[in-house]
Amino acid sequence: MNATKGYFSLVQYCPDLARQEAANVGVVLFCPERKFIRAKTADTIGRIRRFFGQDADGYHHLHGMMDALSHRLVIEQENFKTLEDLQQFIDTRANKIILTSPKPMLVTEPQADLQALYLELVAEPTKPLTIQAEIPLRKRLDAVLAEDEVRRFIQRKIEVQVSTLRETLRVPYGFQNGRFNLIRPVEFKHQNESGVKAAACKHAVEGLSLHRHRDAKYGELQLIVVGDFTAAPKDSTEMVAGIFREHEVRLVMPDELSALKQEIVAHARLAPAE
Repeated sequence: MNATKGYFSLVQYCPDLARQEAANVGVVLFCPERKFIRAKTADTIGRIRRFFGQDADGYHHLHGMMDALSHRLVIEQENFKTLEDLQQFIDTRANKIILTSPKPMLVTEPQADLQALYLELVAEPTKPLTIQAEIPLRKRLDAVLAEDEVRRFIQRKIEVQVSTLRETLRVPYGFQNGRFNLIRPVEFKHQNESGVKAAACKHAVEGLSLHRHRDAKYGELQLIVVGDFTAAPKDSTEMVAGIFREHEVRLVMPDELSALKQEIVAHARLAPAE
């Protein structure tokens, strides 16, 4: 099924709007072309209790408010035709279950993509995340780009604006070779294909926006994702590579880091003095 443009918004519990402290309790996915809008919310309030304490705000009402939100989106789905319709719904929320501003994404299978968003952004991880679990790919990248022959071409701690998403992207490394290349390490650790696909589509939207919009400081941009698929489902690499190709994102595998280093040495311009 071909990908179409959609939007997602986090469902949050915010007991005090003035303080703007919130806990993610669900996610809404809206795909206008498919006439699809649904919410998936948490079955328990354990995360809220950890955020705000055991007795904050009388939790017995929360499940009712989350269920009401999900039910309302189903019965009023015909009223959601444009992004503006969703934004108006968000702006008129009146209780402590709020929605964040919508962000764009690519949607292939709406129900599966909704589940993948929930698993990535809301659900409790099945295994505790540890610093050690996230070190290997970044450590390998750090080691390669710190070598004497390449480090003089590398700029560090890059920040650019992603116009489409209206947010700042921060990447650890970049180099100039006619386009300014942003190097971003990503470990695809999702337990199912839909999770990998959702993550890849988010990076694809970022990369296409960066490719199309010249940055005032760095000029023309190119996103390079150094991807580790060790913990991803079989055949994920080919799927992600296809998504990236269609959105001007370059995928580099960990075993290609040496080749990337040689490419930088051969073609990159010297980095400005820090």
